[in-house]
Amino acid sequence: MKRGTTVGFVAPFVHGYFWGNILAGALQAAAPRGARIIAIQTFDAGLQGYRDEDFRTPIGWDHFDALVAGQASLPDQVLEDFARTGRPVLTVFRKPEFDCPIVVPDNDGGIALAVDHLVGHGHRDIAFVGRDPADADDVIRFAAYRAAMARHGLTPRPKAAVDWTLDESYDATRAVAQLRAGGRLPAAAVAVTDLVAMALIRSLAEVGVKVPADMAVIGFDDVAEAAACEPPLSTISQSFLVAGATVCNLALDAAEGLPVAPGAHCTPVTFVRRESCGCRPESGFTAAPGAPDEDLIRASLIDGLAEAAHDVRELTWSQRQVLSGVADRLGALLTAVAHGPGTGHADDLRTTTADLRRLVAESPNPLQIVNAVRTFAQALAARLAPDDLAVANRFERLVFDLALLLLEDRDLDVRGRPTVYHDREIQRRYFMIGTDLVRQPTLAGHSLEWLADTEFRTGCLGLWDGRPGSDTLRVVSTYDRAGRLPALPETCAVSAFPPLPLVGLADEQGDDFRYVYVLPVRFAGSDWGFLALAGPLDPRAEAAFERYNHWAVLMAVALTNEQAIHSEKTLLDEIRTSEERYALAAEAANDGLWDWDLASGTVFYSSRWKALLGCADHEITTKPDEWISRVHPEDRAAVHAMLSGHLSGRTPTTELEHRLRAADGSYRWMLNHGRSMCDDDGQVIRLVGSITDITDRKLLEGQLRHDAYYDQLTGLPNRSLFLERLEQAVRRAERQSGYLFAVVFLDLDGFKLINDSLGHQVGDQVLVHVAERLAQVVRRNDLVSRFGGDEFVLLLEDLDDPGAAQNTVVRVLSVISAPIDVDGRTLAVSSAAGIATSATGHHTADEYLRDADTAMYRAKAAGSGSYVLFDGSMHAGVVQQLQLESDLRQAIEGGQFDLHYQPILRLHDRRTVGTEALIRWQHPRRGMISPNDFLPAAESTGLIRDLGHWTIEAVARQARAWLDDNPAWGDLAVSVNLSNRQFWDPELRTFVNETLEKFAVPSSMVIFEITEGVIMHNQDVASTLMRQLNEDGFKLHLDDFGTGYSSLAALHRFPLDALKIDRSFVSRMRTDPRSRKLVRLMIAMGLDLGIQVIAEGIETEEEAAALAELGCSYVQGYLFSRPLPAAEVTRHFPAHP
Repeated sequence: MKRGTTVGFVAPFVHGYFWGNILAGALQAAAPRGARIIAIQTFDAGLQGYRDEDFRTPIGWDHFDALVAGQASLPDQVLEDFARTGRPVLTVFRKPEFDCPIVVPDNDGGIALAVDHLVGHGHRDIAFVGRDPADADDVIRFAAYRAAMARHGLTPRPKAAVDWTLDESYDATRAVAQLRAGGRLPAAAVAVTDLVAMALIRSLAEVGVKVPADMAVIGFDDVAEAAACEPPLSTISQSFLVAGATVCNLALDAAEGLPVAPGAHCTPVTFVRRESCGCRPESGFTAAPGAPDEDLIRASLIDGLAEAAHDVRELTWSQRQVLSGVADRLGALLTAVAHGPGTGHADDLRTTTADLRRLVAESPNPLQIVNAVRTFAQALAARLAPDDLAVANRFERLVFDLALLLLEDRDLDVRGRPTVYHDREIQRRYFMIGTDLVRQPTLAGHSLEWLADTEFRTGCLGLWDGRPGSDTLRVVSTYDRAGRLPALPETCAVSAFPPLPLVGLADEQGDDFRYVYVLPVRFAGSDWGFLALAGPLDPRAEAAFERYNHWAVLMAVALTNEQAIHSEKTLLDEIRTSEERYALAAEAANDGLWDWDLASGTVFYSSRWKALLGCADHEITTKPDEWISRVHPEDRAAVHAMLSGHLSGRTPTTELEHRLRAADGSYRWMLNHGRSMCDDDGQVIRLVGSITDITDRKLLEGQLRHDAYYDQLTGLPNRSLFLERLEQAVRRAERQSGYLFAVVFLDLDGFKLINDSLGHQVGDQVLVHVAERLAQVVRRNDLVSRFGGDEFVLLLEDLDDPGAAQNTVVRVLSVISAPIDVDGRTLAVSSAAGIATSATGHHTADEYLRDADTAMYRAKAAGSGSYVLFDGSMHAGVVQQLQLESDLRQAIEGGQFDLHYQPILRLHDRRTVGTEALIRWQHPRRGMISPNDFLPAAESTGLIRDLGHWTIEAVARQARAWLDDNPAWGDLAVSVNLSNRQFWDPELRTFVNETLEKFAVPSSMVIFEITEGVIMHNQDVASTLMRQLNEDGFKLHLDDFGTGYSSLAALHRFPLDALKIDRSFVSRMRTDPRSRKLVRLMIAMGLDLGIQVIAEGIETEEEAAALAELGCSYVQGYLFSRPLPAAEVTRHFPAHP
């Protein structure tokens, strides 16, 4: 292929997770084939929606050898016009009305995977949730859903619709109402996209529907937020990077003349199983047999590191090379450790640590790096030595050591972070560039000199030569950092823009992303033309592209101002031609004329001059003071300077904007043109001029500036202004020792309920009230901003100490919680706050926002009205957790656990009828560790499964020993507690039966105790699992009865043999009549259902007597015996039970 083949890529915008990854894939495909891409953005510079039928400009067509169009970019008619030139047209994620190659994901296959998976869970009533307004994906995927349901012989439901807007705001309230219509909620739902699925999950939670317990949900796209959803979202994964590469390769093939078939070219999709579909969460790879091969393990590590370090899943070639090297070196180190624990790995360990520290330095969440390494080590151990606990232990020890090295120092060397440093520089320059673009006349609106403070290497501004949408652009300004761009023609056909020399320079950049970016200079109804930029631009850097578009907005404002000034100067030139023409022009322009005779000291004011101020002719005399006294006090110095220049002859002509007081007392902005008239001796004898009312223009300019930096609803500074102020505070803290500031992040609790139940108008009024209160409670130099929705962020400056910030936050939380009166309703909202102070020493605004946000979620967990001050100890807890997890694994392998047994007695004769097995951990360094300290960690990490297996096997072994000692003890059952993960483990039943068979222990000797919270999570499935265990001969007890959420109706569904009353009720019976009534009701409930009742935690004879009086049959507690080792508990066993 010849060098310089060009593909036009036209989309609503060309950055971000969706379009940015598609363009990145196209660029990666174009580079090895020697091609270039010109990317055209069709949305206006304010990133506002612009209907695709409105954008018809053939921008860049002369350069294109092929055209790729995305959805909502160009109308079909325009695409057909390009196709008639004989060049290929392709679309991506869009189906036009004419035949052409189309690149789309395998929508039919993806929806089929989702429906098949839900059917596999036993669901038959499956809904489809789309969007309103619908787009092509909604139509295609809904049709695929109907086909998949028909294939299973199931009846599809009508589509439920989630309301959405182009800025990706979603409201699933209406969809939930549609799903609940008729009183029957579907068992599961397939959503058209992940964002729709996540909005659905939120709205379901608001009406008490839990996912997946009450309804399973599967999304489509596998966006970055899907894994962080609660619960983690099962989805259909598609690669936008692959889609971009595919459409680019097809376009290049077609440009070469190779045959490319019209119609759909589908990119592959895969099902990503998480928890929202009802699947059990998994902690990593499974061990052999069936362990993944090395390529899959290595690829999974690279994906994990990519998401953690770069916050993306699709990598550039250079990024993938770096991560591939890290994966190879880490794999080699682990393989060497697997063959022996020797000390010859120090060099490899240092190299690997250095690799990972560089990734940690670039990662917003270093723990994701650690988790990716741990998962890789587990998978590699399962492959290399699936049954060797020593190898697994060495791997875990190595991962722990690496974690300590990576997390011990968060002040890492920023010299290894060019990308982060670059982003900080962009933030620092942002305010300066924005100021230059709106400041007149320091920088003309068409100038591109401000690009010198950006990363761009070349740029070109083309303005319409005539009306917007004409065929020609005027090349009014260029920028070339290296000075290699030749002089360009003054005009350029739209189809030839950007000029070819600029496109050619983009080829020579040698960057990973070598292309030209063209965006419209169009905002708020003004359309000026196009701005072309070339430089090292990563299309996935969404924040950077938002800045570029913001600059284009400011440029449009500056051009509007420049046009107004130019019009006024043109008028002034006409005035200077002659007094007659001047008067005619002034009348035509509706100006007010004035003529000051210096000899007489009188001023002639035209009728129009007086009318502009709302005065009648007779109300204005000929005194100069009629003008001077009306000048605004802030403008008088400038007016006096103008007049002084006239009188001295230094400035024969002037123009000045100033304010004049009108008859009603208000001030009007006037543009004053003046000229001095001289006699034959050169002495100034007269001053003549005009005034033009420019109040409306000044108000518009002020409004545009205000809207760019202030929230329109509350009038508070918006995110952009807050970040600028915060960056200034960060820089000041670096320069000025002792300067202290704090960032406070808060959002409103209960606001969404008000918004959804009472409407957005009421919600808006609540936000306005809260904003007013916040503005009143802080100091004058503090900044209160609204980030969007119900999120508010405060910047508190010049603090004496961190305690001052906390005092302010206490006041803030107090005023927020005060009742709000809206339209006769008294409403209440509250908040929790997170605080981050400059004492942490961060270098970017994002780091402070991240810390404040983290602290806020800690505060929300503590309850409304709470606040948390972020500090480094929040990271220390992570290290402690890692240590505990490592110790747990060693404890299981090293035999540090033991079982104690507490007798269960028949109350009326105090005869032992069974025991409860209770686990104990004797740590070699920390001594006895309470189960309350280590069981939650075991549950969260998945180690509870291994611990549970150990417990069941130990109980079976001990039961066998007791049977051998006294066969009569076979009637004494041992109760074993099942954790949440154990109960829902699909292998539990098989493991228990095989273990008892191994030791020849009857199932009647084992009782399983389950808490209410476990089985109430999903009652239908829990009932099925319990009946299966019951059929195998196991008895089932409900532990801690009364502390959970069960009801009489629920209990009746489960095959329970006994209820265990929690100690908290028993201990309060003597002092709390209500507790005594509750215990009596529990006992009566059990007897009515034919279920035994066991009271736990009996410590006094009074408690035992009270229980006997209430009819309780069985008890256990310290009154009768503490938990004892197996050798000692047998003294409580009867010789003949």
